[in-house]
Amino acid sequence: MQREVSRYEVPVQPGRTLRELLNAASPIRTDGRIFHAYTHWNIHWHFRTGVRPDGRCGIDSVHTDLAVSLTLPGPTDPALSHRGDFITYLGALERHEQGHVDIGRQTAAAIDAGILALPAQADCAQMESAANAYAEAQLEAARDTEARYDQDTAHGRTQGAVLP
Repeated sequence: MQREVSRYEVPVQPGRTLRELLNAASPIRTDGRIFHAYTHWNIHWHFRTGVRPDGRCGIDSVHTDLAVSLTLPGPTDPALSHRGDFITYLGALERHEQGHVDIGRQTAAAIDAGILALPAQADCAQMESAANAYAEAQLEAARDTEARYDQDTAHGRTQGAVLP
């Protein structure tokens, strides 16, 4: 798994709450909403096919790559980075985002194992089509899983990622 973490600066401004500081600094905006953290993952799969003794085509090997990109607040200003409420909130954000990483990891593993377990097909073009269709179906299911995860956790609020 390739993992990249980018952090955005949260400048301290006297008289502003932590929520206000994060809302002003966050580059993560979707559908008019501001989020303080975001995880994006991408899966690429590669497989080799081979003709079996019976003339059918099967999967010989599979390799699946998972690339994860996380965006989190990461102030360098000690006035914020040492604040207890920020440390607690950041920990909760990281735990929530790890859930998204885990969904990506589980999806990559399912694609890898599932393609390898596919039954042989009449020819290699059909085998390739079946393997790619399986992987795409896993990605679609993972998108639904991520949406449910965010709904079930209220985007991390039930996991402690909540500010007054």
